[in-house]
Amino acid sequence: MHLLQTYALATGSKIKKPFILKKLYPLSCEKYITIQNSSGMTGKCYDYFQDVIDFLHEKLEKFRYKIVQIGNKDDKPLQRVINLQGLTDIHQTAFILNNSKLHIGNDSFAVHMCSAFDIPLVALYSISSPEIAGPFWKNNNQICLTPENWLPSFNPNESPKKVNEIKIEKVVSAVESLLFKDSNYNINILNIGNKYGMNMLECYADQILPPDIFPNQLLNIRLDYSETIENKEYNAILNNLNIRECSIVTDKPFNLQPFIQFKERLNSVFYDVTKELNIEFLNNLNILGVKTFLVFHLNEKNESELNSRKIDIIDYPLNIEIIKRNKINIESSSTYKSSKLLFANNKIYLSKTAKLNDKPILDLNSIWEQSLNDFEHLDVFAEDDCDYCLIYKNNI
Repeated sequence: MHLLQTYALATGSKIKKPFILKKLYPLSCEKYITIQNSSGMTGKCYDYFQDVIDFLHEKLEKFRYKIVQIGNKDDKPLQRVINLQGLTDIHQTAFILNNSKLHIGNDSFAVHMCSAFDIPLVALYSISSPEIAGPFWKNNNQICLTPENWLPSFNPNESPKKVNEIKIEKVVSAVESLLFKDSNYNINILNIGNKYGMNMLECYADQILPPDIFPNQLLNIRLDYSETIENKEYNAILNNLNIRECSIVTDKPFNLQPFIQFKERLNSVFYDVTKELNIEFLNNLNILGVKTFLVFHLNEKNESELNSRKIDIIDYPLNIEIIKRNKINIESSSTYKSSKLLFANNKIYLSKTAKLNDKPILDLNSIWEQSLNDFEHLDVFAEDDCDYCLIYKNNI
């Protein structure tokens, strides 16, 4: 039974469509769809709405649709949309929804408002069931999507979130079927990395990142990408610390003395101890008071080394993060989207593999994706880059 029916039964009330007061909110476009990427519960919030937009963008542009993002002021802003989150009250939002051609969103008030307005919609459900909490006045132009082989948990803080198991292709296809009455969508998502969507800014150790590039973003400095640590690396790191907060990723000891003056901006050190563990360096990190994380890349041949590392740090209040990569079949005919930017050779790359192939991106405002056609070092991509990437193939 739907929640609304339960409340009505408990109170002896009748159910009628509500009268919703709408207040004019002029937009710069007449033909648009709306999207809301938030909800009152984190477990409901789908993390791949930006990808849905990216895959829909070209066709929406062709038919002159704009995308309007509604929601609260603290909602993560999406790209290639008109951002209105936090700028409208509920009555203005009602006006915008009532005039939209379609709404996409999590289980939230906008879904139920669109249901009352008979607006086509694609709603995503996970922690609760559409039968219980879905749009009450649902019609054939209103689609509710749920994960496959799923039962609702009713946990508002569900982790990992089941809603993220709803395939991006399925959301895009549902939108296309409602807007265009058919869908020729032929994208196949091959893999989504477990850190995809977590924006990461990285650089080689000899690079100085300009202060105007993502100025409030933490910078990861990859000392592990350098064979040796020379004066130019130390000078570049000091320059970066003078500009912004940084973390350092290393697989080798380095001199901590030059960084004492920037201790407050040295967010953390990620020490990869797969090959070796230098106890003196670990002691120096502890004395300096730097937040330290130990990392070990586990494979079928080095389990004994892992056990040795655990014994070596038994007197330290540290755990070792064990990274075991699943084998991923990387097809050269596929395309990847990245949530990581890597600065090297005074250029911007989407992955270490792109850097090795010298395939930089030229426009930060474009979709962060590249074809893997003609890329070498796909083994490096599988090892170092996949965590921050979505890999897909166009079947056309």
